[in-house]
Amino acid sequence: MSDIRESVDKLYSKILDFVSYTFRTEKEVRGKASFYLRKISFPPDIDPVKVVDEIISKLKASGDIDDDNYARRYIEGLLLSSKSKSPREASVFLYKKGISEDIAGKYLDLLGGELEAKSLSSLVEKKARSIKNLKDPVARNKLIRYLISKGFDPGRARAEVDKIASLK
Repeated sequence: MSDIRESVDKLYSKILDFVSYTFRTEKEVRGKASFYLRKISFPPDIDPVKVVDEIISKLKASGDIDDDNYARRYIEGLLLSSKSKSPREASVFLYKKGISEDIAGKYLDLLGGELEAKSLSSLVEKKARSIKNLKDPVARNKLIRYLISKGFDPGRARAEVDKIASLK
């Protein structure tokens, strides 16, 4: 019985170390736990999946992992960051981290317009510096296609390029 307790404590300690460095999602923690489970042996009568579920519920209760908080912090971080990401790129990132669409959608709807406007204007200004003549339709369309490929709304991309072109 003490061997089982030692194994569970060892796994919990490793997962707690993993979570302590930065904010993590439940999917990341489950992935790391499965990696650690390969190295820790459990008796055949103990289900490792149940052990991981118990550890994750313990971490959720203590607030060490919280997908809702992770999504909110990520979107707020994008607003403060100088990196330009469209709401679509942010949504894909959160999906890969295991955040459900409804949680990601909640924060993207809340901050998405502000995020898209900030990211779009900074990216257009950055790209416009390398284009000699934004009044040229070919160069303009190339920039608009680039912005669309980055996940920005075509109408907003066109409007932002027009705004920058009129200033240049």
